[in-house]
Amino acid sequence: MPIRDGFHVEICDWTHGGDRDALLAVREEVFIREQRVPPDLERDDNDAHAAHVLARTADGTPIGTGRMTFGAGAGRARIGRMAVVQGWRGRGVGASMLNTLVDLARTRHVGALTLHAQHDAIGFYQHYGFEPLGEEFAEAGIAHRVMQRKLEPPAPPPARPLPAVAPAVALRARTREGLIEIIHTLLAQAKREMCLLVRELDPIVFNDTASLVEMRRIAISGRGASIRIIAQDIRRALDEGSRSLDLALRLPSVFELRRPVEQVDIDYPSAFLCVDSQGYLFRPLEGEMTTSASTRDPGRHAELTHLFDEVWGRSEPWPELRVLKL
Repeated sequence: MPIRDGFHVEICDWTHGGDRDALLAVREEVFIREQRVPPDLERDDNDAHAAHVLARTADGTPIGTGRMTFGAGAGRARIGRMAVVQGWRGRGVGASMLNTLVDLARTRHVGALTLHAQHDAIGFYQHYGFEPLGEEFAEAGIAHRVMQRKLEPPAPPPARPLPAVAPAVALRARTREGLIEIIHTLLAQAKREMCLLVRELDPIVFNDTASLVEMRRIAISGRGASIRIIAQDIRRALDEGSRSLDLALRLPSVFELRRPVEQVDIDYPSAFLCVDSQGYLFRPLEGEMTTSASTRDPGRHAELTHLFDEVWGRSEPWPELRVLKL
């Protein structure tokens, strides 16, 4: 089962080469190749000062872009460069990017948003509260119309200050060592809960001393502690010995291990880890080390934990572990 809708939207940094290349790749495919907009019109100096959003599939492929520029008057901003690659249109990608930009505008106290909508997209923007202004005009040889949406002011601050939240940090790895380092980081931030979905309980990864120390800390953290693992294959861990299984044997009230039995779950190619500090790591193909992660991403964390709970409800305890009373 894929992540809900098969994609997510992230806010990007134009100065980061990888983000910039991904944004431009989508814009080149949609605007320059498909709509034949001249490159010197499609790209401008506003990119360096704009806020950008990027939609990616679960494996990181860029499929949609949008940006928001400021300075068109006090409390005003303009949305532009909204593009979704052809195979992903009509699947909610544009709506998710637009809502992300609108929410971002509110945080910056923008009172009115404008955009230049292509004729075929006017109905889409009207559905999200934008109203057409004036007559149609040609831009890069394509019929457009100015549209505007007024935004309600942001909610007033709470009466009491909220506790400080550490900034989210995006993490990436392409090696086993990098993967283990990300696991260390996430487990160190966990309080009482973690869940893990893997195809194989790899002894090399899960015999790591630092990870075991953090898992033990989670397990003995008190009432509510929970470590749940779904694994398709634990034979190598049993044959070669696994310190994580030994730890689970000593703390059976906290550790739970299950295996998937539904074919849709057995065929699921990815692996992920979630901790209750809203951090996660995700490997699109478990056979490869390519990993994306964040120390705190509430939206993606919620998607992954929801998926885990669904698979958990369809899974069964490992028969081999019943002998160990685990």
